[in-house]
Amino acid sequence: MAEKINDIVSIMKECIESMGKVMFLLCLFLLLHTHVNAEDSTSRVFYVAKNGNDANTGTIDKPWLTVQKAANNAEPGDIIYVRDGIYSEFVTIKNSGSKGKGFITFKAYPGEQPIFDAGKQTIKKGNTAFFTIEANYIMIDGFEMRNLSASGMEYYPDGILVSNNSNHIQLLNNEIHHIENHSIDGNAHGILIYGNTSKPIQDILIQNNHIHHLTLGNSEALTLSGNVERFNISKNKVHDNNNIGIDVAGFYNACTGNCIDQVRNGTISNNIVYNNSSGENPSYNGHLAAGGIYADGASDIRISHNLVFKNDFGIELASENYGKKTSNIILEKNKIFNNNGAGLIIGGASTSNGGAYKNIIRENEFSLNDLRIQGYGEITIQHQATKNQFINNEFYINKTITLIQFMNQKETSNTINNNKVYFRISIFRDYRSMSF
Repeated sequence: MAEKINDIVSIMKECIESMGKVMFLLCLFLLLHTHVNAEDSTSRVFYVAKNGNDANTGTIDKPWLTVQKAANNAEPGDIIYVRDGIYSEFVTIKNSGSKGKGFITFKAYPGEQPIFDAGKQTIKKGNTAFFTIEANYIMIDGFEMRNLSASGMEYYPDGILVSNNSNHIQLLNNEIHHIENHSIDGNAHGILIYGNTSKPIQDILIQNNHIHHLTLGNSEALTLSGNVERFNISKNKVHDNNNIGIDVAGFYNACTGNCIDQVRNGTISNNIVYNNSSGENPSYNGHLAAGGIYADGASDIRISHNLVFKNDFGIELASENYGKKTSNIILEKNKIFNNNGAGLIIGGASTSNGGAYKNIIRENEFSLNDLRIQGYGEITIQHQATKNQFINNEFYINKTITLIQFMNQKETSNTINNNKVYFRISIFRDYRSMSF
């Protein structure tokens, strides 16, 4: 309480100096009104600090030492502020918030940076994450997570892992880097939402996170897989990882029995995704295969307003599993440029893979993709790509090339209409256009 009063006094001094005493009462009213709304009077507030003790009461003067202590005692509506410092712990959250009383919030203390660092800890086999969430109405906001490393296919290091039909999860403003698995058969993730039960994981918000410099093996930086629906992946920066940037996947047996093993009904928007390449990933033996954004067996997703550049491929719409398809994706208003291979690759890589069905690719800007001149063009349409629409896109190229490569020349069900190509015909900014 004393800290809150001091904050109010400090702000009021600034208010008087900048606005004059005439506005003092109005300023005071607005400040107090905002303060009450920012931290509901019914919420309990607890603190974790490096000088704390788990035998304490969790107040700002007597904080707890570990975030796990806070997680074990949290109730709906509680806010847990974590103070500055390096925390070498793996937190499992099983207590849930609620719709009526609100989220359980784990948040960096204002102006401070709590860091989760595995250091030299030995991790167990299976999944190990700085935050493992098996609960509902949970918010993780403002943490740095780093230096979690393994070498072996039996280990699965993650920055954040959400599983077991959790719902209403918000992952906000976190920085996740140097999560690593150096095994040729290994897997690692920055964030993994894993729908592994008959009930779906629902209502996920992943926003304003910075995910970079991960060693991923066969996996991806930010992954949703299995029985997951209603999600929003937005305003994240995902870069310099040695495999796929953002992946929404289905049909990998994440859940079994009476379940929908397919990520669906969500949005991927306003992200910046770049420099994701498998070129130096030992799992790929030098093959450039990492997409910036990959819908792999997913359905009913809008991918829009993203910047996707300098990856092995820009965006991929496909399914790697025979007989399965990525379907009903709306890919619109993205800027896709300077990728090693195609700006967009759609359909199965071979006849033994799955495909892409009834997706709409519209109003995107493709520019100077296929940088390595491997023959992909701006768009590669692979096998089992049927009834997709390519409409109202713009292509910017500096030489005459085949813009769209067809792996199956006999497939005629796709619609390609009203696209515009701009050819650069001199060293100056002189473009002439054509439509197709």
